[in-house]
Amino acid sequence: MPRKIDDRIALFSILLAALFWYLTFSVQLVNFWLSMSLAAAILTLLAIRFGGLPFTREEFTLRAVLIGLGSAVLLYLLFWLGNFFSQLLFNFAKPQISSIYEIRNQAEAILISLILLFITSPGEELFWRNFLQRWAMERFREPTGWLLGSMIYAGVHISSGNFMLIMAALMAGLFWGYIYWREKSVVPVMISHALWTVGIFVLFPVI
Repeated sequence: MPRKIDDRIALFSILLAALFWYLTFSVQLVNFWLSMSLAAAILTLLAIRFGGLPFTREEFTLRAVLIGLGSAVLLYLLFWLGNFFSQLLFNFAKPQISSIYEIRNQAEAILISLILLFITSPGEELFWRNFLQRWAMERFREPTGWLLGSMIYAGVHISSGNFMLIMAALMAGLFWGYIYWREKSVVPVMISHALWTVGIFVLFPVI
C-alpha cells in the first residue's frame, strides 16, 4: 500500500534525479540508454522503498488500457503540432529536436523500444508521478502539487541545455500529471508514457 512520503526523502530524491539527468544529458560518461536505464531503475527502487507499492493488480483494467492508449495518441498529435509550429517560429527548433533524435544511434531500434517500454517509461512514471507528484499533492494540495511536480520534472531537464527538450518535458509532465491526478492511478500513465515514447521516438518520429 502507498505510504506517506517524508519531506526529506522527497527533497533528496529530487536532488538525486537532477544529478542523474545531469550525468546523462550533460556529462554523458556512458551510453545514454545504459545511463537512463540505471537512473530509472534506481529511482524506481527508491520510490517503492519509501513510497510503498505503487499499484494493485485490480488497477489494470480495460479503462486504464484505453486511457493509456488514447492519451498516448493524443499526446503524439500535440507534439506533432508543436513540432510543426515551433519550426515555423524558432530557427533553433529543428536543430535542437534533431539532436534529441541523435541518441537513437547509440543502440538498435529493438533494444531502444524494449528499454522504453519496460524500463525507462514505467520507471519514470513510478518515480515522477506516483512518488514525487503524489508527495507534492499531499504536501501542497492537488492543483499546486500537480503544477509543482510538473515543474520539477521539466526543471531536471535544464542541464541538457536544450530548450525544446525542456518544453517537451514540461508539456508531457503536465499532461501525464493531470491524468494521474484525475485517475488516482499510475497504471494508465505508465501505459501512455510507454506507448508514446516508442511511437514518437522509434516508430513515427516527428522529424
